[in-house]
Amino acid sequence: MATLIAAVAAGLTPSFSRAAEPALQLPKPGPRDACPVCGMFPARYPDWIATVLYKDGHAHHFDGAKDMFKYLLNMPKFAPGHRKQDIKAIGVTDYYATQMIDARSALYVIGSDVLGPMGHDLIPHPDSYDAEEFMKDHHGKRLLKFGEITMEMLLGLDKGKFVLK
Repeated sequence: MATLIAAVAAGLTPSFSRAAEPALQLPKPGPRDACPVCGMFPARYPDWIATVLYKDGHAHHFDGAKDMFKYLLNMPKFAPGHRKQDIKAIGVTDYYATQMIDARSALYVIGSDVLGPMGHDLIPHPDSYDAEEFMKDHHGKRLLKFGEITMEMLLGLDKGKFVLK
């Protein structure tokens, strides 16, 4: 505390920056890797990539969090032969830092004015500070945790409607 007081008295302003979370290391999509939900090529949209990595090393890549959640909520359709318990890691790209973060601990903003490659999308953030700042700046409607996202919300986003329950 004495050091802080001495620094302020000397005209120095201490920096209280938040520590950046380390990037989640997941395989990157190749130029021919197609999103299993929409068929687009996620490598063309590096700021939006989401990835599901299986324990056997196989990965599926998505052009945004919305399609990743559609996949996870309907694996029999989009991932025949794969099971949720076989998933090793799930990552989404943090909107501000544009680095891969753990999708299960991320927070998602729904209903903002920011459009992803597939239109309205869930915008991932590593913490409530970034998510709340984003909501203010981009008119977000609601902040969601991983387990709160429903297929109804995702289908609403496709129509430009923000189902908030």
